[in-house]
Amino acid sequence: MRSILPLGLLAALVLLHLALSQTVRADGLIYQLPGDGASVRYDSEGTFVNNGQEQTRKGSLTISSVGQTTVDNEKCRWIEFKNVAKTDQGEQIMITKCLISEKDLGKGKSPGEHMIRGWIKQGDMEPQAISDLKSQPTRMILVGYLAGPAANAKELDGTEIDGPLGKLTCAGVTGDQEFPRDNGTLNINFENRLHAKVPFGVVSALWKWERKTNGQLMGSGTSKLTLAATSTTALSDLPDRN
Repeated sequence: MRSILPLGLLAALVLLHLALSQTVRADGLIYQLPGDGASVRYDSEGTFVNNGQEQTRKGSLTISSVGQTTVDNEKCRWIEFKNVAKTDQGEQIMITKCLISEKDLGKGKSPGEHMIRGWIKQGDMEPQAISDLKSQPTRMILVGYLAGPAANAKELDGTEIDGPLGKLTCAGVTGDQEFPRDNGTLNINFENRLHAKVPFGVVSALWKWERKTNGQLMGSGTSKLTLAATSTTALSDLPDRN
């Protein structure tokens, strides 16, 4: 599967929205499960430093609950992620649709480890069934968006955040994670701000990461998500893929 993602949404998974790699355990971006049809859109901004050169990209991430079904007597949800990256060539879009049991969605859960099936559509390409959980686009989703809780997570005192839902006092969680990858490691520090009024629970997220190979720093950056809008009428961009 050919990747068309730009360097810039990076880490939005923990993202390194393009850089890659395996689970940022901080409850990802699913701290609670809203009603079906709920969605949240974030403005995203990623900065990537490689060989001393810095690139900054902006875009958006939308997370939606776009359907319910039952598998092996378990209630399940289709959770859809839509990444939009703004580049010099225009917008680049990736849509990922994942079927996960409701019991595996929420704070303290690890939904990326329990995905039943899913689809990925990149740009104008036809949607592809997720068959390789280790492919870069799939790992990005499982790692950042659908990760489980961090072993060393620490709670943060509430802070006031003013946004589309008004002024909210938002508690937070922070921590550090290290993940092995291709002769090296990916190290991530995350800070997520939370409030129950926001679908899926996350008001804002900030990730700082470093990627090392054979002990040498190969890249670093930050990725930030800021709440932009919420909705209760979400529909799937891949309605015929179930």
